[in-house]
Amino acid sequence: METHHAPQGTAPSSKKPVIGVLLIHGLNGSRRDLEELELVLQDRGMVTDNMLLPGHGVHVRDMLPLGWHDWAIAVRDELNALKQRCDMVFLVGHSLGGALALHTAAHEEVAGIVTMCAPLHMHPLTLHAVRIAKYFTPLVPTVREDVRDPDARRRYTRDVYRWTPMRPVESMLQFLPTLRAELPQVAVPALIMTSIHDHVVPARDGREIYRHIGSKEKHLVTFHRSFHVIMKDYDREEVFAKTSAFILRHASKAKSHTVRSADRTAS
Repeated sequence: METHHAPQGTAPSSKKPVIGVLLIHGLNGSRRDLEELELVLQDRGMVTDNMLLPGHGVHVRDMLPLGWHDWAIAVRDELNALKQRCDMVFLVGHSLGGALALHTAAHEEVAGIVTMCAPLHMHPLTLHAVRIAKYFTPLVPTVREDVRDPDARRRYTRDVYRWTPMRPVESMLQFLPTLRAELPQVAVPALIMTSIHDHVVPARDGREIYRHIGSKEKHLVTFHRSFHVIMKDYDREEVFAKTSAFILRHASKAKSHTVRSADRTAS
């Protein structure tokens, strides 16, 4: 388990619930993707876990045997560990991380979720193309991140991957029909973000999540200036503001889960 951060200069109070946030990056991503958002959440008094998905942070070939099952187990384990330290935990995920947040919220107790450009279908023929490509090459070149802001493209660079592994991508795409069926099981407050100019995940996927998710309290935000990586693009400040406001608003209404302060002290 990595990079658990508590807000500096503050200590958990017995009177004030401890809010935890599990941040989940996308495929081929890293902790840097959600690093700025993490700092914003910490500044607002939240405890964060900016997790690293299995197969990431190492050589790209190490990801080849991994896939959805491995990532889902890792998210569940990180969630349970964070629950030991916090009274309530929110999930925040980008792209694949958003899909994993939805899946986890369908099966585990969480206080709420924020998804950014999470896939449900991807673009037409994507799965067919990936299935063909994997027989010719295990890796395909990653041209660049889907970021519209040229200054942001210069600021943010990939830590490890210039290549995209085909079999893990196929694993994610194969799970999406199951994820679509799980959406009605997600009943917690949800903030769903999508981008109209996303070249990776169509904006219609976000609209479908909003329509079919089981949450009574749900919000759909569509950005018009950014591409896929909205937390690095022109709309990043609004992404940060809406995410933190959503968590703080719903944390005040959420019930603490069963792990209490005494349990955290003993663990």
